Amino acid sequence: MKTTFNVLIVDDDQMLIKAAFEKDSAKFNLQFATDGTDVLENIESPQFLPDLVLLDLNMPRIHGFEVLKHLKSSAFYRHIPIVILTTSGAEEDINRTYELGANSFLTKPISQQALVNIAEQIRLYWFELAKTPTRRTNRDIP
Repeated sequence: MKTTFNVLIVDDDQMLIKAAFEKDSAKFNLQFATDGTDVLENIESPQFLPDLVLLDLNMPRIHGFEVLKHLKSSAFYRHIPIVILTTSGAEEDINRTYELGANSFLTKPISQQALVNIAEQIRLYWFELAKTPTRRTNRDIP
């Protein structure tokens, strides 16, 4: 059983997310991308293969939908669960993300404490309850 987990957080508001995950910081290696460009530039030769991706939809430069589409079409990332964590609650956004392969859609709360609570629930579900694929390495990808 894994004792540490890699989490890729693609969000332009990193400070709040980072603070929300600090509770179990010894268990998580967090990698941040401030926008979709950071992710897409390294998608075919990642130095950091995550166990989970938290993806915001509303980011500068490249929208989260485009990032999701590329991640789910990449041999490196397609097996990795992607949780949309965004301020949107629009039905069309929810439907589109699931059509593109998202594994979950959560609306980001306004308060920091509510975000900490959601981070705790994400950790509990994805790293204690759910069974996820074994983390791959670059050598495992054909």
